[in-house]
Amino acid sequence: MAQESGISWKVVTHEHKDRSVDWYWTLGVLTVVGVGLSIYFDNYLLALILIVGAISLGFLTARGPREHMVRIDSRGIIVDGTLHPYASVTSFGITEETHRQHLVVHTTGILASRIVAPIEGISPETVRMTLRRHNIEEIAEEPRFFDSVAEILGL
Repeated sequence: MAQESGISWKVVTHEHKDRSVDWYWTLGVLTVVGVGLSIYFDNYLLALILIVGAISLGFLTARGPREHMVRIDSRGIIVDGTLHPYASVTSFGITEETHRQHLVVHTTGILASRIVAPIEGISPETVRMTLRRHNIEEIAEEPRFFDSVAEILGL
């Protein structure tokens, strides 16, 4: 929705896919095998990482999608109430995927140096022109491997 002071849109993090009980059993069996091999080779840190990762993946796939609010106004880019001022934004790009387009913003922040937000209900060209008005450099952005993996896993 276009507004005088900026543009905003709501996005859903992912399309929820119901997982069968077999999917969770497979996750558990693969985790147990990985942890067993890690312990056998005295790699306890990897075993711990596998356990935490499997638990996190299980919870993330079980929960439903979350709705986020994205806003671009005169102060900067706001995602769920967190302002990323233009002074901290180094560049942006728009991925041109077939089924979904994403705004990718690169910032100087340590924890959120790369922000990815689907573009829904608004023209990508509108987003592009709004950010260009604020002298943000546009770079060619290609989907990354882990973005594709997250999309496949429904995260």
